[in-house]
Amino acid sequence: MRRLLTAFLLAILLLATFCPEQPAQAKGKEKVTVSVSVSPASAFRSTLSFHTQPSFVKRLFAAKKVAAFVHPHWVRATLTVNQREFVYDHDGKLFASDKPLQYLLPTDVQQRIEEFVAQVESVHYAKAIPWEQVKNIFGRMEYATVIDLETGERFHVQRRAGSRHADVQPLTRTDTQTMKKIYQGKWSWKRRAILVEVNGVYFAASMHGMPHGAGAIAGNDFPGHFCIHFFGSSTHRRKEPDPSHSLMIQKASGSLATAMIGATAEELVGYFLTALHEQDNHVVQMTTDGFTLPARLSNVASVRKSEIIIPSDERGPLLSEVHVHLTYFTHDNSERNEEWTFVLRRATPWDRWQIIAIDL
Repeated sequence: MRRLLTAFLLAILLLATFCPEQPAQAKGKEKVTVSVSVSPASAFRSTLSFHTQPSFVKRLFAAKKVAAFVHPHWVRATLTVNQREFVYDHDGKLFASDKPLQYLLPTDVQQRIEEFVAQVESVHYAKAIPWEQVKNIFGRMEYATVIDLETGERFHVQRRAGSRHADVQPLTRTDTQTMKKIYQGKWSWKRRAILVEVNGVYFAASMHGMPHGAGAIAGNDFPGHFCIHFFGSSTHRRKEPDPSHSLMIQKASGSLATAMIGATAEELVGYFLTALHEQDNHVVQMTTDGFTLPARLSNVASVRKSEIIIPSDERGPLLSEVHVHLTYFTHDNSERNEEWTFVLRRATPWDRWQIIAIDL
């Protein structure tokens, strides 16, 4: 409820910012509706409408158009303007949603769209605050609300322990049922991108879904506790942040695409393998140029160990190969040891890398 109220108040502020006139005086303004989600298939979305000058819409519609396809897993937001729908990607490009067309926008029009999208993202995501700060706000025995960014499901927890991260438990039997619903009815070690709300303050975080250890809340039907990680958190076994939790925290803060844009070829392959381990097909596809993945990848249940052979075999500034020694488990629990070769390409030396092929 607090998050809905926050979104409502921000919507009012945005309308005041972009449309100073009172609603009765807003005649002649055009409405732009922007929607943001953590992935195109997510049920949980944040949507806000903005009023803008008719000249903005006119110049948008009049922009030069070229034949182009949007990468379906590289979508940042969707826009609706005069009942026409558009897709805005993480490279700042605008596409028609129903035709293979890209709009070559004037700089000021593109900047205004960027402002709209960033405002909605500020509602949808949360900041990745360091654990050293979070643990003072989300102290032991404090209560919080967990919001799953894929489904929008939310449940209540209490922090009971944890020094390197938060050890928490669902408050009630209903909270436990909601958490298990998020994991399709089965407990799992897989990480998920979440928001954690403590007294009206939201944090980007990551959780797994496996009860373990001791539990102390009677009647919640949760056999133990589970872990929530924040920026800079680590597991009990290692001091460094867990790569999977780190990836999900980047998703929850809306910073994952930016990190991928600035990643080296080796780092991008690391994102691919982490997402493959977490069975996050959307993030896996984000690292690629959209090519059809090898069918055998669907048999990978978890990646136990990967070692990237550095330096990568660069064939020039626009093409690179990354070789990886990999140990993984299949869905029938067989262990495999293989070497995979990733081929990556970028359009110019200052563009982002994209995986274009994988030799298994």
